[in-house]
Amino acid sequence: MADPSQKIYQSWPSGPPTYQQVNTDGHDITQSREWNYSLFDCCSPGTLCLKSCFLPCLAYGKTQSRSKDPSMRSFSYINSPCAIWTVLSLGAVQWIMQTITRGEMREKYGIEGSCCGDCCVSVWCGCCALVQEEKEMELRTRPQLAGYQNPGQIHEREVEDHISTADPSHHGRSLIRTLVDSFEVKGLEGSHSCLVYLPMREPLSMYQLRFGDRKMPLPLIKTYIRALLTGLDYLHKECRTVHTDLKLENIMVSFEDPTVLINFMDFQLEKPMAFKIDPAGRPLYQAYNDFGPLKSLRSIPQLIDFGLATRLEEDDDWGVWPIQLDHYRAPEVILGNGWQMSVDIWNLGVLLWDIVEGKELFRHIHDQEGRYDAKLHIAEMIALLGPPPPEIIQRYQYMREYSWPEHVRREDGRVCETAEEYFCGPFFDNNGITGFPISNELFSNSQNILGCFLYEDLIPDRKLDTTASFLGGEEREAFLDLAKGMLVWHPDARKTAGELAGHPFLQPRETSA
Repeated sequence: MADPSQKIYQSWPSGPPTYQQVNTDGHDITQSREWNYSLFDCCSPGTLCLKSCFLPCLAYGKTQSRSKDPSMRSFSYINSPCAIWTVLSLGAVQWIMQTITRGEMREKYGIEGSCCGDCCVSVWCGCCALVQEEKEMELRTRPQLAGYQNPGQIHEREVEDHISTADPSHHGRSLIRTLVDSFEVKGLEGSHSCLVYLPMREPLSMYQLRFGDRKMPLPLIKTYIRALLTGLDYLHKECRTVHTDLKLENIMVSFEDPTVLINFMDFQLEKPMAFKIDPAGRPLYQAYNDFGPLKSLRSIPQLIDFGLATRLEEDDDWGVWPIQLDHYRAPEVILGNGWQMSVDIWNLGVLLWDIVEGKELFRHIHDQEGRYDAKLHIAEMIALLGPPPPEIIQRYQYMREYSWPEHVRREDGRVCETAEEYFCGPFFDNNGITGFPISNELFSNSQNILGCFLYEDLIPDRKLDTTASFLGGEEREAFLDLAKGMLVWHPDARKTAGELAGHPFLQPRETSA
């Protein structure tokens, strides 16, 4: 008979996991919040530089024409902006108009800056500003970028189309919100995909506020968790898709009663919601998600937002790039070991504390400046779960030097080639199996540990069994048993969503007549 302990280890890929490209050059250009060209680049090209110095009205007029018609089909150097510039320059106040239009350009493309900065640049360095604005406008309105569609929206539409049709008869299908229609809106900046959904009441984070101390009734919580697991079972088994971004904001609840939406519509007739008109003349309405007190507890939760979801169609398909919010990030993501569907199980396991208690499980993962620190996160995992098994460390050592085919940019702008760079490792040494005593009691029996954690002093004094004080007696033990089936170092040792949905903690209690 085969050793059952080997079953867990067999599914690791023999080579580096597959990789999926996560960004495009077009996205970097059109979504950049900084000028792509510096003010000090004003000497190139020379013709534009000379024009801005000696005939600034022509340079200004060309940029404004390009803003309205990127194709420049009807462009003429003698146009209204050029004429207005000429008239204002007679009184040396053309900088006022340049300040205004520069601010409009920043707002249109989301470029960081301020009105004060625009004013200073327009007054003291007007020619350089004209060169910068023309080059920036030309770049952001190029045909190959003007027709740019956010790949995230296209990806989300494709994923949701797949989810909708994979197996409509599965019980979990109704617990996942997918689009009912889509269309494109063409504007000055290109085509934008619009996804249409049925209206829902609010995210779970707001729904919790309807209850005292943000604590929903325990029977309702159990129903919701069981529903979410049923939805994940469909997503993982039938759709072969990983959500990768489970959080309270990505769990929406339906309207508990049709009259809630009807009353809202009647109220809009009396007091319409605020809106503004965009440059194309379309009204943009203010978001509204406060529909008042609950009429009943009949709302149904649904998983939403598949913009970051990943399809892993084959058993040997793996993801390696960074995913998940800091608090919910699974160990295999931080260590760069590669991840599959079970990464969602870890995510939901951590989210249980947010749902039941209204507080996060991991509370020591940020440094003194409030920045996420993966070393602290791993240390708290060790405190709660004990040290990782040898095969996890072995996989980590094997994958440490694996470079991603596409570099990934951190929030601080640093470009990284490996998971170790991205999460500021290393985390474990490579001295092999340790055979010497270690100070921390968690590692007192360390002969079977492959590689020692490098930051033992960061391990907090916490135990998983003491984190569920919000429950008592049998409920507490059952809750922890459920969580321990999800919060496991090795991905394959975690139970599946379908198995967890049948856990005793989540089953309704029979009441005597």
